[in-house]
Amino acid sequence: MLKSKTPSANVQSTTIASLRSITGATQTDAQKLLKKGNWNIERAIDYFYSDPTAQANANASSSSSISSAASVEKKLGQIWEKYKDASSDLITIDGTMELCSDLDIDPENDLVMFCLATDLGSKSLGEWSKDGVDSLESMKAQLPALRKKLIMDPEYFKKVYAHTFTLSLRPGARTLELEPALSYWQAFIPPALASNPSALSSTSSKGSPSSKGPPAFSKADLDLWCEFMKEKGKAVSKDTWLLFIDFLRGVDEDFKEHDEEAAWPSTIDAFVEYAREKKASA
Repeated sequence: MLKSKTPSANVQSTTIASLRSITGATQTDAQKLLKKGNWNIERAIDYFYSDPTAQANANASSSSSISSAASVEKKLGQIWEKYKDASSDLITIDGTMELCSDLDIDPENDLVMFCLATDLGSKSLGEWSKDGVDSLESMKAQLPALRKKLIMDPEYFKKVYAHTFTLSLRPGARTLELEPALSYWQAFIPPALASNPSALSSTSSKGSPSSKGPPAFSKADLDLWCEFMKEKGKAVSKDTWLLFIDFLRGVDEDFKEHDEEAAWPSTIDAFVEYAREKKASA
C-alpha cells in the first residue's frame, strides 16, 4: 500500500487551524488526530468525536478558542463587496444565492446553510451581516466538517436547531408554521439518529450525553410525531421546538419512562399518550 504524502507545513497549519475552529480541539490533539487520519479533516473530526480525552481537553481549553475573531476581521472587505446588496449593508437573498453557487451549496436541501447562518450570526434566512462573513476559501473548506459536526456534536446540533427556529419565523410571529417545522424535523433528525457518534445520543438521568449511542427514539417515532402534529394542525411554539430534542434524547423505546410530572410542554405530553396507544395497538 502506498504511503500518503505528508502535506506542506503551510497546509498542515491551515488544516490544524480549521479542525480546532470546528471542534475546539487543542493544538496537540488536533495535530495528533490529523496525523492519525492522514491529514483528512473529515476523518479527524470522526476521531475527535470518538475520543473522550480529546473532547475533555477541548472543553478545558475552550476559553482559548475565542482568539480567531481578530484574523477574520482582516478578510472581510473583498468578499463583502462581492455579495452585498447595493442599497443596504447586508448580503440579501440575491447575494446569498450567488454565495451558495460559489460554495457549491444547494440552499434548498443542504443543512449546512443553517450551520453557516448560526455561526455567522444571521438574524433571518438569506441575510448576512458584515461582521459574520469570512473568506470564501475558508468557508468552503469547512463545509464538509460542519456537516459532520451537525450530526455528531450534541451541543452544536442544539445550537443550530435552536437558531433555525428564529431564522424561520415570519416577521412579528412567535410560533413557527407547521409545514416548515415538519420539513425541518425530517431534515435535521434522521441523519443525526443514524450517525455514530450521534448528536442525538441518549442522555443520562442528569441530562448529559452518555456513551450509549443513538437514542431509543427512532425514525418511525419521528414519523409518528409528524403524523401527530399534522392531526393537531397547529403552529409550533419555541418551547415545544426546543424541548422536543431533550425529549427524544431521553425517552425509552416504548415511552413508558416519560415523566408526566416534569415541565414538558402539553404538546409533548399529549404526543406520549398518542404514541403509547399507537404502539400498543401495533
